[in-house]
Amino acid sequence: MYCRVETGGQQTETEPATEPASPQVPASPHVANSDDTTSSSAPPEKRQSTYDGQDADRQAPYHPDDAPGLLPTQSLKGRDLVFQRTWFQTYPWLHYNASATGILCFYCATAETLGLTELTRYREDAFTSRGFANWKKALQRFREHARSTSHRFAVERVSHHYATQPVDAQVSSQHAKQQSDARDCLEVIFTSIRYLARQGVALRGHENEDGNFRQLLLLRSNDLPMLKQWLQRKSALVSPQAQNEILQLFANAIVRSIADKVRKCEHFSVIVDGTQDVSGKEQLSICLRYVDEEFVPHEEFIGLYEPPRTTGSVIADCIKDVFIRLNLQLSMLRGQTYDGASNMSGEYRGCQAIIAAIQPLATYVHCGAHCVNLVSQAVNEACPAVRDALHVVNELGSLFSQSLTARTTFKQLTESATNRVRQIRPLCPTRWLVRVQAVETLVSQYEPILQCLDQLAAPGSALAARAGGLRSQLGRAATLLALQMSLRVFRPLEMLNRALQSSVQTVSGMMHAVDEVKAELVALRSDEEFEAVLTETIKLQESIDLDPIEIPRQRRPPARYTGAASSTTATTVAEHYRPIYFALMDQAVTQLTDRFSNSPGLKSYQQLENVLTSGDVSGNEDVVSSYPELTPRDLAPQLQMFRRTRPVTSLQQATAEVKQMMPEVRAEYSQVCQLIRLLLVSPAASAQAERSFSALRRLKTWLRSSMTEVRLNSVAVCNVHPLKLESLDLKPLMREFVRKSDMRTSLFGQFVD
Repeated sequence: MYCRVETGGQQTETEPATEPASPQVPASPHVANSDDTTSSSAPPEKRQSTYDGQDADRQAPYHPDDAPGLLPTQSLKGRDLVFQRTWFQTYPWLHYNASATGILCFYCATAETLGLTELTRYREDAFTSRGFANWKKALQRFREHARSTSHRFAVERVSHHYATQPVDAQVSSQHAKQQSDARDCLEVIFTSIRYLARQGVALRGHENEDGNFRQLLLLRSNDLPMLKQWLQRKSALVSPQAQNEILQLFANAIVRSIADKVRKCEHFSVIVDGTQDVSGKEQLSICLRYVDEEFVPHEEFIGLYEPPRTTGSVIADCIKDVFIRLNLQLSMLRGQTYDGASNMSGEYRGCQAIIAAIQPLATYVHCGAHCVNLVSQAVNEACPAVRDALHVVNELGSLFSQSLTARTTFKQLTESATNRVRQIRPLCPTRWLVRVQAVETLVSQYEPILQCLDQLAAPGSALAARAGGLRSQLGRAATLLALQMSLRVFRPLEMLNRALQSSVQTVSGMMHAVDEVKAELVALRSDEEFEAVLTETIKLQESIDLDPIEIPRQRRPPARYTGAASSTTATTVAEHYRPIYFALMDQAVTQLTDRFSNSPGLKSYQQLENVLTSGDVSGNEDVVSSYPELTPRDLAPQLQMFRRTRPVTSLQQATAEVKQMMPEVRAEYSQVCQLIRLLLVSPAASAQAERSFSALRRLKTWLRSSMTEVRLNSVAVCNVHPLKLESLDLKPLMREFVRKSDMRTSLFGQFVD
């Protein structure tokens, strides 16, 4: 950059301006345009002080485009020097003021005007008030001024003056930023706990620093650096107490959403079952069943509760307490399903009797899955041959479960014969679907199992006695025949049990399924089926060289039983085992009939279903009129019109017809819809409560046996309802968490939706 020198009408160029602007001078936020004021070419002494009162308010240097004409000209011998417009770019702190006789330093002049230079010993009046106009030495003086202490001090003071907010504003802004950061960290804490609760993972370890929750936060702090520092200062917000509080917020929000849906649907039923956790505490699982607007049943887990005793009255009080907490009216209860224990199903002091005394319309239904399991147990005990054979299966499973040697030997023998090894497991009296699988596993691997037992029974083996006894029992074809007969009766029963575990299963559907199984068992009770079982067993006996089936030695019955007639004894294997096979089928059919047909609750339900399937309201008016939501006068014509075009014969058909109706058509059959809802709302089984026990086994283990009841219940609700947990809006929950303490309110501030 060169200084322009005027000599008459010619211009020449002198020394280059190589010195850059001072690095201490910050770039101005904006530079005033030449349009900010009117330019004038009048001499300085005649100019009016147009900008005298504006410099105190100006926050940037003023660079007019016609500055060379506004500023005075320096006359030397034979030449005139003027201010160069390009100097504004090289030295942006240069400032034009009409009241001065030359160019000023914006920062020095402003600091002087605002009284910010009291601590400065040396001031250059040429750049602060009078104005600099020695253009010959302009570049030199500009460089010296930019490096001067007074200029640097003025730049610092003026910049701080314009950038500084009032003290209260500065504090408020800083506090708001801290609150915003704290809210971001709190959201990370909430989402981390939600993830761990959904997966059923322990939050704490042996020490808090080793726990999954703490380590997850440290991992996430890599994406949010302020989280690590914030956690070091706010450790109370990740303490076990805070974790419990957040888990409770999640669980309460889920339960409230379920309760809102139940209240909207008006009628509901209750499902209750109990078990002991790993620490020996009694845990009561309570579930609710309701039917939504589209006639779809829902069974929802509400929570685990620790009753002080397991009597019927105490459990009934727990159920009523849950209804009060959820704001559910006991008058809207229409069904209750429990197991067959005396404290639950007792006719006088059982839980169902106490609830029914308060609400007679709450029909009690014995859990269908439990009933089928009891039928299986009764069938097992009715036939000694089948009972002994299943006991051998259980002992064999126990042996393989307890002995690594047995499992290893069996694996080596099986891998050489087939590609897949089916593990042998013991039977469990409380598990409903293990008998058929255990027996089929044994029958399909009969020969390798015998070979394994032969090796284990060798002298010197620690398992010789047990293995030898099992080998002796399984080496007889009679044991194999008993297992084959048990499969014939247990397969249909386990199919029924599996079907009844669905959460959308209805009592009506359960009764139809029971009838199907009874018909199948009656069909299996035939000579042809028995001959097929016997033939299959004999083929296996010959292929794996088992001891042949023989007629056991039979004792002569006492004369007081037979009288003068001679006793009848079997002469063939078929004659001996055919009555045993028939007795199995008869026992199963009898047990199904007794448990699913003679229950008072099921009889009441069937009467109500007959109203729907037959359309006869007058013959069942007592049952219909007992429900306040049903009106016989309106129900009769609606059923007549409904059945005229839709001759349904079951609840499932009626439900399907109603689902297909337009809303306007459905409104015409309001009483029919209400009747269908009453039939759908009754639970067929307590499988939903049983499923919550599976979650309990996963959550409360030996390593987590000290978990409190509040924490266990909260974690169980979150783990059983993963989709509801993920759909929760965290902002209201965080807001509720913050409002519980004034300290938290000050720390986090307000949450904005």
